[in-house]
Amino acid sequence: MKVNEVTGVMVQYYKVCVRELWFYLNQVNMNYDNDDINIGKLLHENSYKRERKEIRVDNIVIDFVKFEDKLTIFEVKKSSKLTIGALYQLYYYLYILKKAGFEADGMLVYPREKKREKIVLTDEIIEELDEIILDITEIAKYETPPKCDVKPYCKRCSFMELCLI
Repeated sequence: MKVNEVTGVMVQYYKVCVRELWFYLNQVNMNYDNDDINIGKLLHENSYKRERKEIRVDNIVIDFVKFEDKLTIFEVKKSSKLTIGALYQLYYYLYILKKAGFEADGMLVYPREKKREKIVLTDEIIEELDEIILDITEIAKYETPPKCDVKPYCKRCSFMELCLI
């Protein structure tokens, strides 16, 4: 895997669970019957209907954009309970846009909670993303998945049965 093949979903998985990232990189998908994912897809389809959705830039897909004083990119999520992955996914999108010459802010939105969170890319986050991207390319080379690290949210993960064997 090359650095330019890294996607926002990979960065999200990296921040939440490197084992799930490895499964994703190796086309092991357990999400086909996950209620949380299905609810998230429906929420994405039915929220912000007036917006032009799924804007593609290189290997990223932005939920939607707005331009007022500045370009703002939006990432729609079902819940604010586990935000670290969504936050870094959006940071990664801002990072890709910055490398392409576009200055933008980000907005994480949680329609069901009527909540939004403004995100600004900093130099520190850019440095961290550089490291994350390299780590992802290394994890892609692993022959076997990384060690299972049990976290409180594992019980809702579609990979739980596979991981905890």
